[in-house]
Amino acid sequence: MSDKGLFLAGEVGRQFIHILTGTAVLIAIYLSGRYAVLVFTALLIVTVFASVLIKKFNLSQQTSGVFRRLGRPGVQNVKLQGTILLISGVLVTLLLFPRNIVYASVAIVALGDSVATIVGVLIGKHKLPYSQSKTVEGTLSGLAVAFGGALLFVTPFQAFVGAAGGMLIESTISLQTVKEADMKGIVKFFLNDNFMIPVFSAFLMLLASR
Repeated sequence: MSDKGLFLAGEVGRQFIHILTGTAVLIAIYLSGRYAVLVFTALLIVTVFASVLIKKFNLSQQTSGVFRRLGRPGVQNVKLQGTILLISGVLVTLLLFPRNIVYASVAIVALGDSVATIVGVLIGKHKLPYSQSKTVEGTLSGLAVAFGGALLFVTPFQAFVGAAGGMLIESTISLQTVKEADMKGIVKFFLNDNFMIPVFSAFLMLLASR
């Protein structure tokens, strides 16, 4: 398979895993009920600990080529970065927002972000005027499925506002490489769609409910 083919296969694979992870998060929130904050705090601690172990013992190099291609070598220096950021974003929304908005925000990041990327890399032809890495086809597809997912939990207006805000974040924030554990590195780490989409979308949906 060519380098381009490997990239496409890896990117699509990552996004399908992203969708499955988002679905698992929704189920975990529902099952944990009033203990959701404690459950996701524990999950965050475990995931950070696993990230440190993987980095320390270089475990990612001992896995099969398939799993290595699902990562982003040279871009994601922090192991399990996407999972850590998604759990962090969910934890923030659990602390700040009503439960229905939390569900909707997770649906937006799980479905909208993933579908936008899949459609963009497979059939996207027209670049957005404000982004050379995102496409009109991907963003509109992501908006449609994010709206549909959020609509299961909030009003149509809230769902549209949240989905639009989420896709704005998805199309403007690019993955940044974190090299140093200083304040700038921390800002770069959290300036990521996995964290920003659920928090920003939830904030917009809360405003739209007033």
